[in-house]
Amino acid sequence: MDSHQKQRRKKAKSSTNSTAPIRRSSRVAARQGWRIPPEILLLIMKELRGSKVSLKTAALVCRAWRGPAQVYLFSQMHIQQSPDCSRISKIIQKSPHLTLHVNTLVVEEYAYLPMFGSIKDKPLTSRVSYLQSRDATKIASILGSSVRELGVSVYPLDKNNLEFLKQMKRVQTLKVDQCDEIPVDILAELMQGMRNITSLHLFGGEIEPNANEYETDRLESLTITSSVSAEPTVDTPPFRLTRLTLEKIEHRFGLLKFLLDSSHFDLGALEDLDLTWMEAEYQSDIAALDYTFLDRLFRRVGTNLKGLTLGLSGGNFSPKDYYLEYYTMNPTNSPLRCLVTLESLSIINQEYSRLDPSICLALLTSIPSSSLTRMQLKTLIDVDDFAKFTPVFFAQPEEDPAKHWKAVDTLLGDEDRFPVLATLTITVVVEFQSLIFKLTQHDTEVCRNPDCTLCMGPIGKRAKEMGIRHSEGSVDRTSTQILGLLEGTLTRLKERGLLNVEIEKRDLSLSDLKPDSGFWKWDD
Repeated sequence: MDSHQKQRRKKAKSSTNSTAPIRRSSRVAARQGWRIPPEILLLIMKELRGSKVSLKTAALVCRAWRGPAQVYLFSQMHIQQSPDCSRISKIIQKSPHLTLHVNTLVVEEYAYLPMFGSIKDKPLTSRVSYLQSRDATKIASILGSSVRELGVSVYPLDKNNLEFLKQMKRVQTLKVDQCDEIPVDILAELMQGMRNITSLHLFGGEIEPNANEYETDRLESLTITSSVSAEPTVDTPPFRLTRLTLEKIEHRFGLLKFLLDSSHFDLGALEDLDLTWMEAEYQSDIAALDYTFLDRLFRRVGTNLKGLTLGLSGGNFSPKDYYLEYYTMNPTNSPLRCLVTLESLSIINQEYSRLDPSICLALLTSIPSSSLTRMQLKTLIDVDDFAKFTPVFFAQPEEDPAKHWKAVDTLLGDEDRFPVLATLTITVVVEFQSLIFKLTQHDTEVCRNPDCTLCMGPIGKRAKEMGIRHSEGSVDRTSTQILGLLEGTLTRLKERGLLNVEIEKRDLSLSDLKPDSGFWKWDD
């Protein structure tokens, strides 16, 4: 009896001991991050950086995961109002080490931002900036040593909020929105202490240029010798930029003059230029467009520029683009001919072009091609336009040589004109609205309403046809057709292994769709 009980106790003890190592190994593995090397954990968190929810979850897995997750969880901070400053101040006070991870800071403040017209014509709702608060002052002094990318979308940008931004002295990339309304001397004061800036991005906003202000600014730029009141000191070297973005600010002549002033900016090292001029529909409102300063910019960077990105709008169905006409009407004498060192060219059509290649063809004949190795063409098309307009641009050469993709294949396939071209990437963004398909799913047999327009009327039938085009299956088929048309037409480039066609599907019904403005693309 005693021996039997001893055996049972021994068995129970051995059973208990056998589970203990499992529990201990589980806890040890959790503490060690399941033995995943730190560099692999960082790569995992990098893939999750687009989702803060995922990063927060990863940070709670175990201690080994917390650090790598926090690197990307706190790499970007966004300030829009006073409570944001208070929240960030509390986080820093509790965990000071997190400030070392803050690489990007985006600051927004709007006293009033109208949909139409000039901001200056609207009354200000408040002149007390939240950036002057105690919490804002505290976090500015702390983050100033870690922030490398600064995004500014502030109106009015003046002495009231400038001091907060000026604390970011180690900034290397500066992005400024609403440049339509920022005086040049204020921009110069903002940048004065940021001597590490190599990448500058200026965005004009969505305000329509005023014809009278355009002419006044143009005349002033011709008479005033300096666009900035405070000249740099003798010991202050000019900013040496490697990348410059100008979006819809070519009508700000004083700003362009400031950028072209060699005492403020050394453009001899500029390698990448992203340029977007005003929409074609606004150009016709101005009696005489002045291209002088853009021409000077091209000449200044022509012998060192490696990459050029042109953001354009419209095509054959849009109003005339006078800028495009000016730079392409005489290819042999175009101001673009000075870009002799260009290796990469991107043409981004920001409106519905219906796969119209005419803009691409016009630019390709005006830009030097002997050193071009990479090309990217990006365009938008709506699923409703595909069937109606696309066949026009895949016509045979004899029908209209100015607007078909076969001409692109012939031009870029010419090894004498493009001797070192290595890749052509065509990205087609197919836009649709899944909500339309859902709203048109109407069962006529169940309805039995003789007056129902969705059942009987021609509008209802057209709505159903439209809904079908916006369905997931139809969008997939349209994407496949676009891919087939491009690969079937650009045969010369495909045979040489140069062609890469990408299809992006964009559902406009999604509420979290981000704006396509370059201001928010921090990963670029």
